[in-house]
Amino acid sequence: MLIIWRGYGWLVPVIVIGAFMLSQASVDALYGDGFYQANTWPKHVGTVTGAILVGALGYFLNHVRRAYLVDEQTGELVGKAPSHSLFFIPVEYWSVITLALFLSVTI
Repeated sequence: MLIIWRGYGWLVPVIVIGAFMLSQASVDALYGDGFYQANTWPKHVGTVTGAILVGALGYFLNHVRRAYLVDEQTGELVGKAPSHSLFFIPVEYWSVITLALFLSVTI
């Protein structure tokens, strides 16, 4: 599969997978090996954590730090720079998509 991103869009799967790995490592360290596989709530915690982090990153990148394009000849604002995206979808929308995909798989 070809992965298409613009800017820091490549961080979406890294953050989501990292949240799952952190959830598994911390839960297994606290409750013993195999607890993550035996229960569903650690997976929900990892999903919600990943979605919150992706949403915050997307808001920061695409709304707070997004640069404005200025016409060099006239000095007027032309628009904003391209947004950070994954598969042509802005990063902040991936928080909702991540939750929807996870819920569709677990239900």
